[in-house]
Amino acid sequence: MKKKYLFLFLLLGTLLSCKREGDNIFNLFEDVSVTLHQEDERNIGTYKDVAVGDSIFVDFTISSAAKDMHQVWIFYNGAGAAALRIPLSETEKRSFRYVYKIKADKVGLSSFRIMAVDKEGVFMGDGYKSVTYNVQSDYAHLNNRILYMPDSVAQRSACFINLMEGKTYTYAEAKANPEKIDFGLYRTYTVGSNGTITYSYNLYSLSLNTIPFKAFDFTDLSGKGRATYFSGIQNNQATAFLNTLTSGSTIQSNAISRKTTNLSLNDLKVGSMFYFKTPDEKYGVVIVNALSGFDNNRYLNISIKRQN
Repeated sequence: MKKKYLFLFLLLGTLLSCKREGDNIFNLFEDVSVTLHQEDERNIGTYKDVAVGDSIFVDFTISSAAKDMHQVWIFYNGAGAAALRIPLSETEKRSFRYVYKIKADKVGLSSFRIMAVDKEGVFMGDGYKSVTYNVQSDYAHLNNRILYMPDSVAQRSACFINLMEGKTYTYAEAKANPEKIDFGLYRTYTVGSNGTITYSYNLYSLSLNTIPFKAFDFTDLSGKGRATYFSGIQNNQATAFLNTLTSGSTIQSNAISRKTTNLSLNDLKVGSMFYFKTPDEKYGVVIVNALSGFDNNRYLNISIKRQN
């Protein structure tokens, strides 16, 4: 029995003596250091909240103690490639100072690392530092607002909307709050020679002198709604709405270029987009997500982006 225990003890000792440890990732790249300078008030250090349109400076020095650097990369988290690659001269390969300048034009958090690579493109280190800036929102995204087709009998469907709040109103509510109504919704149809019915989804401002929708009594409403103006319709714009219109300033510049001069629009489709300007000079944009032609559930689903 003693021999058995002795054998196990010797075997364990042999296994432990053969143990190998891998490289420690926490000191594997310690030769490279990154220093962030903050002499200029526009320098953001490792984190800063900024407003849309701000200029952001990242003044840094990256150094390598043991090996020459070949390039310095700016690499954003989640990106597939470096946003900037800076070749280094012979005098810069051990220490390099640079000011990376950014325009804050996309709302939300962005993070990147400043890293060195050797002449084979192998990662050398990033000083274990990342830089993050948060572009604070100057717009609101009101998603999936549903307007129903007007019900001229019961008059209970929510067919009017306030674009700043994203709140919908029935005919009775609109009569009580005309100053909150940006537009109303209605549809028309045409019958083809083969009997096929084609619907057209349309909107109108209550500030029109003549309301195109005739099923409601607009005696107390016409000319009393918000004087909100619309651009012309652009179709197939779902991607642009989601990925391009990412700040209030971008929305405004696009709206101005499209000229918001209309008080009514006709024939909206899925993917249709139009800009608007409210009476208090706030700009926004609307995208049509979905529409239904079923008689018992006729609606228009829209999303809104508007300036704060």
